[in-house]
Amino acid sequence: MLRPGCLNIDQIPMVDTQGKAAGPGKLVRVHLDGQVSYYLQHDMTQAFPVANQAFSWGYSEHFIEHVTPEQAVAWLMEMRRLIAPGGLLRVTTPDLKKYIDGYGDPESRFFKLHTERMEAFTGNKGSVPQRRAWMVNQIFRFFKHQWIYDFDEIVHIAILAGFDPNGIMRGEFQSGLLEDVVMLDSPERNDETLYVEMML
Repeated sequence: MLRPGCLNIDQIPMVDTQGKAAGPGKLVRVHLDGQVSYYLQHDMTQAFPVANQAFSWGYSEHFIEHVTPEQAVAWLMEMRRLIAPGGLLRVTTPDLKKYIDGYGDPESRFFKLHTERMEAFTGNKGSVPQRRAWMVNQIFRFFKHQWIYDFDEIVHIAILAGFDPNGIMRGEFQSGLLEDVVMLDSPERNDETLYVEMML
């Protein structure tokens, strides 16, 4: 989903109504419903073709778990380059603690809720196995995930990338330091998500 007023970035090509794609590294302006959005096809593990301190904030939704921890550190370093001093980076990712706590919960509250979310997303009721080990394994094995984080693990890689540990804090769904940024949080994933904000 394109967010108006933001530079939207993904490695998936943006294709127009004639089937043409701008290609990697080319900025695309999209007019939709009277609003303008900007899109850049880019591999997030590579340096961005953008000047230093070009942005006042950055937002990442369920990206960091798709790369190795080493790539995540490099990406966070790149975010530090792109965001101006005093700015903010908000990172969201599946929360390992929720899955581990869910595994140990005799009432399976989190797993039951997440099963409903997964089935609503796929449209296939009864498609999610009701086994605790399956629920934990799927967050590691499905969706091409490389590494699943808890808050302490995010803090660890953020410090390696040069962030001040005193400027790293846990957020909540649609709650944090900048209203425009937190409103980017998707409600479809809020049951499983860890929200982390990092000040520069």
